[in-house]
Amino acid sequence: MKTPATSSRQALAWDDLRLILALADAGSLAAAATTLGISHPTVSRRLRDTERRLGCRLIETSAQRTILTPAGQEALALARRMAGEIAELERRLLGRDDGEAGLVRLTAPDAVAEYLLSRVLNKIAKATPGITVELVVSNQPLSLAQREADIALRVTDRPDPALKGRQVAAIGMAVYAHRSLASRADPIAQEPWIGFEAGLACSAPGKWLERHVTPAQIRFSANTLLGAAKAVAQGIGIGVLPCFIGSTLPDVVRLTSPIVDLETGLWLLVHPEIADLPRMRRIREALAAEIGPLRDAIAGRGAAADAYQAMAETA
Repeated sequence: MKTPATSSRQALAWDDLRLILALADAGSLAAAATTLGISHPTVSRRLRDTERRLGCRLIETSAQRTILTPAGQEALALARRMAGEIAELERRLLGRDDGEAGLVRLTAPDAVAEYLLSRVLNKIAKATPGITVELVVSNQPLSLAQREADIALRVTDRPDPALKGRQVAAIGMAVYAHRSLASRADPIAQEPWIGFEAGLACSAPGKWLERHVTPAQIRFSANTLLGAAKAVAQGIGIGVLPCFIGSTLPDVVRLTSPIVDLETGLWLLVHPEIADLPRMRRIREALAAEIGPLRDAIAGRGAAADAYQAMAETA
């Protein structure tokens, strides 16, 4: 009697499903690599390995984004169910730990992390002994429901109603230029501009530029606010920047008052199921306490912006 041959095929793993989830949400191999914290070639290799083991294609790639095949859509549906169940289990288990010490994962976009949080995290760490803050920098909103982060600082006027939180500041935006470009009588009309690529072109600042600046005036385009800020600081062109960034750049001056139509809320958000855990509450309270005195500077109002610049230079 023959003994059935055992299969050496590796079973589908949660990491395989996480890859499909990241590809679907991020929209491209490169963006998925950033989300997962791995390299672009590693994402490609893992995708090929998964497809080879399953014997079917999961993703079709186009010039601009990835498209899931019918098989990929089935895998995505399972990945979303599993991610939700894992997150729910984590929240239930986390809720049993009512201690004040432990880990808190804080997420923020790169501009907020570099130019705002970098000024206050040291004070927050001193005010919350026993708590380790893990900063997750992402320009894509991470899911608090799926425990990709615990607390989020988000730039938005429409926060997720399923989350608990409050607006801690209003972010003002204005036109900034290097001093070398600001010397003309009308630099806004005569000097080149910094534009925005891709997603930022569809944002409020991108649409404002579309209304007020001709394509011929755009000398350089950036896909992040940090990139735009660096271009302005180097004198490549005039740009629209958040006041909490522009006011800290050496040799950069503000050419306009804050643009009313571009003011956006800065929200401090948490999932309601973990909101009352002592360490989550302590970090939120510490963040709000440190950001509160900076509100006028963040909005670009009056002398507060100069005070914020002075604080940044001595930090």
